[in-house]
Amino acid sequence: MSDQPAAPALKPEFLVFQSMWAMQNDRGDLPGPLEQLLTTIAEAGFDGITDHYYDADSARHLSRAAQSLGLQIEGQLFPKTVDELQPVLDVASQYGCHHLTIQADSRPRTLKEAVRLIEGWQRLAEQVDFPVLVETHRYRVTNDLHFTLDLLRELPDLKLLADLSHYVVGREIPLPPGADDQQQIETILRSSWGFHGRVASCEQVQLPISFAQHRPWLELFSGWWRLGIEDWLRRCAAGGSLSFTCELGPPPYAITDRSGRDITDRWEEALMMKTLVRNLWQECTQHL
Repeated sequence: MSDQPAAPALKPEFLVFQSMWAMQNDRGDLPGPLEQLLTTIAEAGFDGITDHYYDADSARHLSRAAQSLGLQIEGQLFPKTVDELQPVLDVASQYGCHHLTIQADSRPRTLKEAVRLIEGWQRLAEQVDFPVLVETHRYRVTNDLHFTLDLLRELPDLKLLADLSHYVVGREIPLPPGADDQQQIETILRSSWGFHGRVASCEQVQLPISFAQHRPWLELFSGWWRLGIEDWLRRCAAGGSLSFTCELGPPPYAITDRSGRDITDRWEEALMMKTLVRNLWQECTQHL
């Protein structure tokens, strides 16, 4: 028998990212140089950032700046065809990322067309060593909750990035959700390998989470995120890494006053969300 001590078991990791899109002000501009904003994000305790990641020059710049601050990257892309994924895989492989998230800029009318498209992306994704996830998002291939559930029946190994806000507002899911609504959201969560964080209502895609009247919706989403974390923990391999992006977007996602300005401080709310989801993770993993 070997006298070498057993290697310690690897624990699952939880990473909270900040969206660079969410850093835009109410005019749609970034309020400072990239390096300055990344420093602010790192000093606030985020683990990484989410940003577009398909242009080689921009990816190189972003990667160097993020790595110098110890930040990881969730790369976003918006392919319309199978072939449009390949060059982005090449870029991400060269400059590194935690994972890529596909917002599939395609709206096939039939399940057969959608399956063919996603199967093509899945085949290409087999060549890289980082996850490639398909985001649940309006005006994308996953626009409709029921259509996405049909996709999962055809493609049970499809790895989703769950942004549940789109389904709540898109289908006007009530509070509390019906039993069918809850079951359908839980089905999405069981195939989700990352999250984008935003709280919606049945009428608004992005609610200010610091307002008391929105507390019931915040509690609903917190419960769903908890279920998603718990289910991921049952599925993940030793040493797995789960990401959650705080994605409180600028107008028109953010509700504005008569002057077109945010009615809340989205950066402060991102910090609130970061604390909230890290507490959820702690509660879910306290006995591991």
